[in-house]
Amino acid sequence: MNKLDTVVLDNGLTIYLYSDKRRHSTFFQFNTYCGGMTKHFIYNNKEYHLSDGVAHILEHYIVECNPKGNFLNELGKKQMSTNASTSAYITRYYFETVENVVFGIKTMLEGIYNISFNKKKLEKLKNPIFQEIRGRQDNKYYHISRRRMKNLFKDLDFRDVGGTLDEVRNVTTDQLKVLYKAFYHPKNQFIVIAGNFNKNEVLDTINNFFSNLKFDIYNTKLIPYKNTIKVNKKEDKFSFLTPTEYVDISIKIDTSNYSNVQLLDLDFYLNSYLNGSFGVTSNLYKKLTDKKIIVDYIYTRVIPMKTCFIITIGAYAYDVDIFKEEILNEIKNNSFDEEQFELDKKLAIMNIILRDENIFKMIMPFINNVEFFNYPYLDQVDDVKRLDCNEYKEIINNLDFSNYSVMTAIPK
Repeated sequence: MNKLDTVVLDNGLTIYLYSDKRRHSTFFQFNTYCGGMTKHFIYNNKEYHLSDGVAHILEHYIVECNPKGNFLNELGKKQMSTNASTSAYITRYYFETVENVVFGIKTMLEGIYNISFNKKKLEKLKNPIFQEIRGRQDNKYYHISRRRMKNLFKDLDFRDVGGTLDEVRNVTTDQLKVLYKAFYHPKNQFIVIAGNFNKNEVLDTINNFFSNLKFDIYNTKLIPYKNTIKVNKKEDKFSFLTPTEYVDISIKIDTSNYSNVQLLDLDFYLNSYLNGSFGVTSNLYKKLTDKKIIVDYIYTRVIPMKTCFIITIGAYAYDVDIFKEEILNEIKNNSFDEEQFELDKKLAIMNIILRDENIFKMIMPFINNVEFFNYPYLDQVDDVKRLDCNEYKEIINNLDFSNYSVMTAIPK
C-alpha cells in the first residue's frame, strides 16, 4: 500500500498526496469547507444569516462565471473527466486525467481564485438552477429528505443543499461575495491528488500559484445550531403521486461525545446492524414479504452529521401501521445476526483490496473520512479486522433509538 503524504503550506492549505506510479491516470480534487449547512457565521465580527442554496449557487458561479469562462469546459477540451458538487459541508471541484496534470491544476486554481461578482451573470445563472429544482419536484425522496430535516431538528433551518425556487430567486451577489470571502481561504481548504503524478512538480505548481496571492487573516467562525436530541415532529403525512403508501422512519442518534475513530466504527456497526436486521436475508424482511406487508425491499441508510447520525428505514407498504410496529419492535429487541456481521467484515475487507483497481474508489473513502469524521487517513484491512462482534453488540445496545419521526407519502 502506497503511503499517503500530507503537506501543509505556509498559508494553511493542506495537501494530501497519494502517489501510485502503476496508474495511468491522476485524480485531483480541490475542497472548501463550505456547503449547504454553511449558512450562519461571523465574518470580520459581523453576523451573517443566509438561506438554503447559496453555497450551491456559489459553486456554479465560480465554475461558469469567472473571466475565463467555464473552466470545467476548458478541462474537458483536454479529455479530462471533470465536475463540481456541493454537499452539506463541502464544495468540491475535481478532475481525472491521463496527462496535462499541471495544466489541469493551474486551470482549476485560476478559475476558483479569479472571481468577480456581477448581478447580470448571477441572474442568468439562476435559470438552469431553477430547472434543477423543478426537476426534483416529482421525486418523493427529495420531499421526504426535506421533511426529515424539518421533523428531526427544531432549531436547524437547513432543508437541502439546493434550496427552493424562492430562496434561489432571492440570492444576491453580496451574499455570494461574503460567503466566498469568508470561506474560500487556504486555511479552510484542502487538496487531494492521487495516482500517477510528479510530486515535486505538483507541489511547485501549487506553491507558485499561491505565492502570487495574498489573503487576509482567516477571521470566520460558524454559528453552531442548537441540536437537541429530541425530535421536532413524531408523525408526518403528505400526498404524492406514488403507486402505494411509502413510509420512512428516521431516527436521530446522538454522537456529540464520540471521537473520530469511534464515529468510523459506529458507521460500520450501524450499517451492519441495519443490514442484518432489515436486509433481504433478514427474518423480518421475509416475514413482511410473506405477509404482504411490504411491496419491495426495505431501504436503509446511515447519514453522518456533525453531532448526530440519522438512520432511515423505509419501504412501500400495504399496511403502514404494521410496518411501523414491526420495525420499532425489531429495534427494541435488538436481535443480532453474528453471521451477517462477519460477512459484512469480509465484504469490507474485499472492497479495500479491490479498490486498488480504481483510483477514484481508492481515494473517495479517504475524502469521506476527512469530511464526515475529521479523520485524514485511508481505511486499511487491519481497521476492519479489529472490529469486534461483542463490542458491536454492546455499542448498539447502548444506543438510544427512541428519537424517531415517521413520514408517510400517501397516494394522491
